[in-house]
Amino acid sequence: MTQGLPKEKLLRIAIVLLPVTWFVTYTTFTFKEKLGVAIFSPFGGWQMGSNGLFMYAHVPPQRTGVPRQFIKLHNYTIKHMDSLNRLKQRPDEELGIYYLWDEKAPLKLYLADKYKKDSTTPYLKRWASVSPLYGEYGAWLIRQHPGAFLKHYIWPNFLNYYSPPQEFLGIYNMGSDTVDPGAVSWFGYKSNKVHHFSKNKNIILTAVFPLLLAMINVVFFFGFIGFTILGGFAKVSPYYRKVLWVMLLIWLGNLAFSVLASPIVLRYQAFPFIFTLAFAVLLLGFVIQESRQESKPVEENPLPDPAI
Repeated sequence: MTQGLPKEKLLRIAIVLLPVTWFVTYTTFTFKEKLGVAIFSPFGGWQMGSNGLFMYAHVPPQRTGVPRQFIKLHNYTIKHMDSLNRLKQRPDEELGIYYLWDEKAPLKLYLADKYKKDSTTPYLKRWASVSPLYGEYGAWLIRQHPGAFLKHYIWPNFLNYYSPPQEFLGIYNMGSDTVDPGAVSWFGYKSNKVHHFSKNKNIILTAVFPLLLAMINVVFFFGFIGFTILGGFAKVSPYYRKVLWVMLLIWLGNLAFSVLASPIVLRYQAFPFIFTLAFAVLLLGFVIQESRQESKPVEENPLPDPAI
């Protein structure tokens, strides 16, 4: 027994952690073997670099004091920011995937320049090889301007958690009327042409979800506060109390991870939508029920007949 914890609890924790630890370790060593980079997810470095660039687009460029390993990449960044400043409508006005995937953005330009004389290295290996550098570069940019990062990345992304944009779920097949050969084979299509029922290719069904998620998040947040103020924790079973605390921990953890990790969009919030809706309904029901009981007038006991 360790620190008073029962062996059964330790066993349960181990059952949860061991498979996750094994998966992370196996994935890291597999990337090292196949791609030459010992990293759990190469995408993480690209994402960190992208997050830093979204912030850096709003601050004066730093031309001196740049660490040696970042100089070439940073020069691409400065040139790119200068070119974007001449545009009336910038492609990075909203948080998204611009700095991740656009061929004219600094990350892709640096990758192309690094391997411009190499036609043999597979693209996936090239893409993974720069991930550590991009992760360090993004972290360096953020450390240089923490206030700007809070203002131009964290706060807008927090608002996106409240009401996530539709992104790819807002336009049918990303606006294209064809699909790749892989999709044709997978779904058994007769051709690569696809059709939709919307005149402007917009997906009508998903248009309501940003507003719906905003309402659900508000109801859950204030429902939990109301549940606490009305003494809900003292009126439910110990098991239900644990479930509520676990739910709150998951909700806060998902909020923190979502806001910090990457620009939030609707497709990332499917799971939070389901469990937040379920508990929001339960908490709102409790608050309404308790409010009705408190609003009922107290019935006065009738006076007994005087003794004769």
